Order: sequence, then structure tokens, then C-alpha cells
Amino acid sequence: MRQLSRRGFIKVAALSGGGLVLSTQLSGCGSEAVLPDAAAGALRPNAFLQLLPDNSIILQFHKAEMGQGTATGMATLVAEEIGVDPLSLKLEHAVNHSAYADPDSMMTGGSASMKANFTALRQAGAVLRELVLSAAVQKLKVDRDRLDIVDGAIYLDGKDSGVRPGELAAIAAGLPVPDQSKVKLRDAADFRYIGHDSTRVDALAKVTGQAQYSIDQGWDGVAVAAVQRCPHFGGSLASVDEAPAQQAPGVRQVIRLEDKIAVLADSYWQARTAVALLKPKWNKGAAGGLNSAQITAQQRALITAGEGKQVRDDGKLPGADANWIEAEYRAPFMAHAAMEPLCCVARVTAQGVDIWAGNQGPDILAVQVAGALGRSKSEVRVHNAWLGGAFGRRLSSDFAVEAALIAQAAGEPVKVQWSREDDMQHDNYRPAAMTRFRAAIKNKQVVAVDAGMASPSLIAAVIPEMGAGYAPWMPEGMLKWVGGMAGNSDTTSTEGIVSSDYQFDAFHVRYVAQKQAVPVGFWRSVGQSQNAFFMESFIDEMAHAVGADPVAFRLQHLAEDSPRRRVLNEVVKMSGWGSAPPGRFQGVAVVEAFSTKVAQVAEISIERGSIKVHKVFCAVDCGLAVNPDVVRMQMESGIIFGLSAALKNAITIEDGAVQQSNFHDYQVLRMHETPEITVQIVSGGELPTGVGEPGVPPIAPAVANAVFAATGQRLREMPLRLS
Repeated sequence: MRQLSRRGFIKVAALSGGGLVLSTQLSGCGSEAVLPDAAAGALRPNAFLQLLPDNSIILQFHKAEMGQGTATGMATLVAEEIGVDPLSLKLEHAVNHSAYADPDSMMTGGSASMKANFTALRQAGAVLRELVLSAAVQKLKVDRDRLDIVDGAIYLDGKDSGVRPGELAAIAAGLPVPDQSKVKLRDAADFRYIGHDSTRVDALAKVTGQAQYSIDQGWDGVAVAAVQRCPHFGGSLASVDEAPAQQAPGVRQVIRLEDKIAVLADSYWQARTAVALLKPKWNKGAAGGLNSAQITAQQRALITAGEGKQVRDDGKLPGADANWIEAEYRAPFMAHAAMEPLCCVARVTAQGVDIWAGNQGPDILAVQVAGALGRSKSEVRVHNAWLGGAFGRRLSSDFAVEAALIAQAAGEPVKVQWSREDDMQHDNYRPAAMTRFRAAIKNKQVVAVDAGMASPSLIAAVIPEMGAGYAPWMPEGMLKWVGGMAGNSDTTSTEGIVSSDYQFDAFHVRYVAQKQAVPVGFWRSVGQSQNAFFMESFIDEMAHAVGADPVAFRLQHLAEDSPRRRVLNEVVKMSGWGSAPPGRFQGVAVVEAFSTKVAQVAEISIERGSIKVHKVFCAVDCGLAVNPDVVRMQMESGIIFGLSAALKNAITIEDGAVQQSNFHDYQVLRMHETPEITVQIVSGGELPTGVGEPGVPPIAPAVANAVFAATGQRLREMPLRLS
């Protein structure tokens, strides 16, 4: 997190009614700006606290909550320092504003929310605490060291004084702001909430139906749109007879765009029924005829030809005197398949543009919508909501741009509701990928690893869109050029292999960014999602080739200071490695992703020719676990998500279009298929690291390695299938 000046970090402004607004500028914020809906001259922050006379404390949070516990973590950090229960805070989503000069401040991804904001959020709470206690000094006429805030009350000499913080808001608003760098944070030994299990702050609202998701946005009378989109990547609308839809009940308008046709009606079902009556003709475009087999063949040809860029070049590869083994691994395109399909409400007027949509990057979304409508970014206001899953899909702004264009063409506000089929067939997919490994063996020791990797570049795909948020001054053509250059050595596509800390005399990796028509985007755990499967499976192959136990081989080749050693040793103890019950078999994998170390052992059996996963043991080192229960939840979630990918999922392409459409042919793990999961948190530091994604990568290779132990068959392609 960049250094912030005291003046830029925090401001206090009195609200009407005697309330107190405490603004904290978190990572990546810009210069001072006017607070919308607050006192003139105040700064609109990335996250802020409001202390109101009725003793309410409002935390406006600048990250998306898609089920991963970010809101709970942020509330815990702030509440710990103030001296209140996190459940007592009222949460609101931050709205994009010119104060956010850097979209990283609002973007949610990379499992970075706690890691990036741990100190700043605590400082925000601590400053509020000190302001209130300074006001209490004046009111109670006592020394500061006799005071504290405990359970939301002002305590004097360890006892409730009867004074509540809200009573002091007006006094506190007139006091000098403490220097945030000098405000004392609570000692870890005194933590009541950080590091302890507590109820999620969003749990009650979600189980009682009070939480507002994208699908809940809108108002009575707003037009609802259903859309037919060209099924072929890069295709366009050729012609359509609109009459069948126009004559359907409740239909208001039919809107044509370049590659889609929208029907606006009084209700969703009317719009969906009417749009299904249309039989548009499509221009397939350049991707017509493209299929999955062609994409795989191109990847193989690119690797064979030695195309691409050398992205790791440690040591010198041996020659013919070594015994070389070789294996090719493949992973398919993957959809995000979040439980809540995409939805967006857009209102476009001469006064400005309002977008209501659960998303992972409000600032980026505002830039994209503004560009599509020919408006300035300052005219676009993005209202976030709870996300019913995302996994990277809502980092893309395409669905909001579409809704804004439809609303502009319609001349009225529009709610565009995607169906599950829309969501599945018009995603930005996890890239299909291939890695071909070679390993050199001398004297029963692996001395060298050489890998050739091919996949579409995520960086090349997302920079033209996301880069506009970071550098709005840069022309679109230049952004594409920058994306292409960066994509040649794409670290997001090669992470987990290029960054591996396994040690061999030589370790070479070549990467080629495949150019193809399927749209790609970030997916939960990004490149690690397939590269951990590739790397950790081949580690087992090398261990078998030299007759070594898979755990012992890993420990032999991990650097002495490798942070992965600790979780690997822990999961060995947890699982009783090497002593599986009769008829069951074990496989292991260990990964470092998003600064978090995770080791997993899968215990499986083969039943009627299918893979049955009975148990998964997971050891995780995520630094300081802000809420251990959330950490365990996220490991369990990642394992289940990863098992769906490992055993069931694949997006296949035919004639330039996605073949899958819903959960009947893109399945997720069912409850009866879910294994018993045991998670052990291994404390590894004073600061937290990410937990939303690192549970995903190890499970596929752990299962694949267990299958080899059971059958002697190497499964080198996901989803895993026994032959």
C-alpha cells in the first residue's frame, strides 16, 4: 500500500444533526475531493465511518462482498479498534467517486482485501476511538488513560460510565484529528474479535431475505429486458422479424444492437417469453467453424514449434546423457457459473448515468459505461450490491455496458436480467491451457525441468478494458498494444509454474500467448487453477520415476526456506499419510497462491468406474486469520468449487459457440458428492494474506495423484475421467 499523508488519510466533518463522519483513504486513493452527500469541503473516502447521535456506527465499505467474507473481515478490523461488536456496525456499499483516482482501491480480486487494508482499516477505527475518548475527557473531566470504549460504551476505570459514543459525536467533530501514524493500535494480546470466530455480519440479512442483490434492484414500473445475443464469438445480427415480440403481452419496445436484440416488457417473464419468439439470423463472423479440438491442436503446435517467450531460465538443461520423461497436461475453458446470474439496472438521462449492479470494480465499470455512451466518467454513478457469487466474472463490465446501451436506446430506465443460459454461453471464460513438461533424470535424481506452456493471455484480454480505469488518458489502440506486449510473458497465466520454488539444477519455462476468439477473464484462483494441477501432478510423476514417496520428493526439492514446507508437514500429520483405510488411496498437493500456503490430501476410492472423494485434509497458512471461521469456510468453499472443476466441468466450443447452457450439462458438486473436509489453520504471521481463492488449486492434483495411487493411471486432463 502506498504511503499516504496525514492530510490525505483522514478528515473529519460535522454532519447535520451533530453526527461525526470519519473518512479514511485506503490503498490507492487520489487527492482530496468533495464528499458527496456530506459537509462541503470534506473528502469522499474509499471507506468511511459515521458515528451518529443515536450511537449508530456506519461502515461504508469499498470492496465487493460475493460470499467470501470481505465485509465481515473489514467490519472486524474496524470494530476491534473502536471497541464495538462487529455485528453492531451498519454496512453500506461505497459508491464510485472522483476520490478514487486508482481503481485498485475499489476493485475486489486477487484475495487481497484483508491483506491490502489491514492496517488502514484498523487505523480508521483507532482514530475514531481516540476522537470519541478525547471528547469523553472533556465531558467527564478525567484523564485519557482512565478511559476506553468497551462493548460500545465509554468505560471509566474499567466500568461502564453510562456515556455512549453517540452522545459525544458533536464534541468530537470539533476536535483536532489525531495523526493516524501515531495513534496506538490495540495489542494483539488484547484482541477480542480479530483472530476469533464470530458470526458473519451479513448472515442475518441474507438468511432473512433482507440483503439486496442485483436481481433485487429496480422499482415498480421499470422496464425489464431479456436479450438474445449472437451465439457466435464476434458475430453480429443480420436480420430479425420483430413482429412476434412486439405483439406479445406486456412488451414495450424491441431494441436492436450490433450483436443482440432486446425485448423490453413490464415483467421479466413477459420479456423472456417474447424474446424467445424471435428467430434472428446471425452473421457468424471470423469465429464461425471454430471448435475445441482446433484450439487444443493449435496449442500443441505452438508448444512443439517452440513459439513464445522464455519466462524462466534457471541453469543449463542437460543433454542426451540424461534420461528424459515427458507428459502433456490440458485444462478446458471454464465458466464462472455463479449462483446469481448477471443483472443490471441502468438509467441514462441528460443529467447523468446511474448503474445498479453487483460488481467487482465500480471505477472500471464507470469508465467502460462512460466510453460506450460517449459520456464523461464523472457522469456515471455506480451503485453496488451484494453479489450472489462472482469468482472474477463481475470484474468484467460487459453486462453493465450492454444495459446502459439498451437504456440509452430505449429512452427509459431498464433492468436487464440474464438467464442461466445467457450467463453460461456469454461468459468471459477461464482460458483453456496446455503445458508440456520434460524432466531429466540422472542417477535416480531429477536434475532438470523444462516446460512449454500455451494459453490465451489473460493480461492481453483484460488490459484494454481494465486499463481504461487505470489510465483513462491512454487511447484504446495503445491499451491493446500494451496488453499484447504484456501478454507475451503473462504472469497471471504462468503463475504457479514460473513462480514455483521447487529447486532443480535447471528449471526452464517457455510461454506462448495463444490468439483465439473465445473471450477470457479472471476465474477463481486465476492461472493457479490449472497450473497447480499441471505442476503438482507432474511432481508426482517425477517422484514415481525415481521411486520416491511423493511427500518426501517434494520436501527434497523444496527450498529450505520454502513457506510451503510447514503446511505440507502439517497435512501429512492430519491425514495419516501412507495409512489410508483399505480400499482407499491418497494423493497430495501443496500450493502457494496469493501469499497463502495450502496443502491438501485427498482420500479417494474407485466405485463402479468412477472417482469417489471421501475425505479432504487441508492445512492453510494465511498469516493472521482475521476470522478463523471465515478462513475455514473459504477453504471448504474452494475445495468444493475445485472439485466441481476437477471432476465435472468443461466448456466446449463448436462452430464458434459454447455448447453448454445450464447446470444439467455444466454440473456442480452435489451435497451427497461432497467429501468430509478437515481444515487446520497454521498461524504464520502478524498480517493476513488471501483466503478467497487459494483453497481451489491443490484439490485437482491431489485427487489426480490419488487416482494414480489407486489405479496406476495418470489423468492429465480436466475434468478427470477414468479410461
